[in-house]
Amino acid sequence: MNDIEIDSVTKRFEDTIAVDNVSLNVARGEVFGLLGPNGAGKSTLTKMLCGMINPTSGAIKVGGYSIQDNLMKVKEIIGVVPQDIVLYDYLNAHENLAFFGKLYGLSGDKLRNRIREVLDFTQLGEKAVKRRISTYSGGMKRRVNIAVALLHKPQVLLLDEPTAGLDPKNKLALWEIIQTLHEEGRTIMLTTHMMDEAEELCNQVAIMNKGRVIALGSPRQLIKKVKMENTITVVPNKMTPQLIEAMRKFSRVERSYKVYDENEKRETLKIITERAEDILPDVVSTILSMGTKILSVELSRATLEDVFILLTGRSLREEEEQS
Repeated sequence: MNDIEIDSVTKRFEDTIAVDNVSLNVARGEVFGLLGPNGAGKSTLTKMLCGMINPTSGAIKVGGYSIQDNLMKVKEIIGVVPQDIVLYDYLNAHENLAFFGKLYGLSGDKLRNRIREVLDFTQLGEKAVKRRISTYSGGMKRRVNIAVALLHKPQVLLLDEPTAGLDPKNKLALWEIIQTLHEEGRTIMLTTHMMDEAEELCNQVAIMNKGRVIALGSPRQLIKKVKMENTITVVPNKMTPQLIEAMRKFSRVERSYKVYDENEKRETLKIITERAEDILPDVVSTILSMGTKILSVELSRATLEDVFILLTGRSLREEEEQS
């Protein structure tokens, strides 16, 4: 059974096509990732799924109900965690949950019990619950936002960039919450521009670029589909255009490109190939023959970031900067 059905959906804003003829199905209990840079159409598609905006053409069903014909029924079975924090800063967590719970039609003991359950689930401490939201960190605010979305026990969750702007510790904590929701059988559609997030959390992903779905499948299927299994990562003492071009001349190299490593603060050379171990000796000897020293070299499995680069000819970082 599919909890989400998107059939030939297009959304136009005057002369701009934000979503271009997209068709997707999300099975019950699946974590489905909408992956791509800012401006790819992910958030627009999410807004159409929860009825905030209407599609220009096409049809959308959630839980078997059409959003065009049965929007109120759809809202009963979905929980939405928007990209921007939607909480009242001058209220504490408990007060925010009580307010939104009443909007969901909850009251009395049922509301109090449900608030206690979602606070326990999102692991918000008793002291933190009594503080105003304005004093919370970004990670704590995200937890409260998720708690709000879970109040009415929705079957389908729409998470729009849920870990955007979080530090690694808070990001991992939210990943654990999402994984637990998946284990409980919830259907989750997750929009993200973080490739590692999609690989870690999603059963299926749709890579979007400029409003279109350009690839669809499990992370592993997509990597296999484009016939690239491995990545050689080289850290040279200096990066030159000639070095990148020399790697492209190898017949078994799908793509070579440079990436700036934010952690190490230096440029690295990525070489995408199907059989890295076969060409590694030639890669090393070619780099050394050009008078370039190799500071380190590493073999690793290709990632969804590599798939995106191969399909679009651009790195996700470049797309982000343009957006």
